[in-house]
Order: sequence, then structure tokens, then C-alpha cells
Amino acid sequence: MKFGQVHHIEYYVNDQKRSNLFWDWFMPVLGYKEMSRWNGGVSWEHETGTYLVFVQVEEQYLSWKNSRQANGLNHIAFQGGSISDLDSLQSQLEERKIKILKRLSDYLCFEDPNEFAIEVYAQ
Repeated sequence: MKFGQVHHIEYYVNDQKRSNLFWDWFMPVLGYKEMSRWNGGVSWEHETGTYLVFVQVEEQYLSWKNSRQANGLNHIAFQGGSISDLDSLQSQLEERKIKILKRLSDYLCFEDPNEFAIEVYAQ
């Protein structure tokens, strides 16, 4: 890893099973490989060494809802491939009935199962 590179992001989700249905499909699309899986969590690593961790929130926090307009993280953005790759990704998201928030020529923004925004930019 390089100095200043993001080491990892830990993301708490309200429904690990539902979240996994999305992220288990999406992370390999971006070149991530499953690093580990345990009861209540999973981690995915990119070849650069950066990894993402998805963890089931504790029961006492299940009623809390994510809001991109409140304090906290607004979205996560990934570098994508070509415009054609972005078009293909959009088609796959639509087939999976995943909510598309915005599409520009080189940019696609959509929601994961926790209503968290995900952005992908074409190179």
C-alpha cells in the first residue's frame, strides 16, 4: 500500500443477508475478491490492498436509517472501466431492480439495499 491510500472502509448494514445479495454480486464486478466471511460480516479486497468490510449492525440500532443528507458518509465512489462498461453495469442494475439515482455519460450513481449511494466513474 502507498502512504495515504485508503486501507479499508467498514460499513454497517441493517440486513446482512439482503446486503450480501447485492455486494456479493457487485464487488467481483469491480475486481474485488472475498477476503473473509464470518457470522455477521464479510470483507472484500481489491488488488491494490484496499478492502471493504460489511458488518451487521447490532439489534438495538436496526431502526436507524441511513441518510445521505445528514451527518456521516454521503456516498462511496469507484473508478470504473469504459463507457461501455458503465452501460453494461447500468443494464445489470436495472435487471436487478436496483434504484438508479443519476446517470451522466461517464458517471453512474445508484443505491445499495441500505439506501447508501454508490458512484462509478468511467475512466
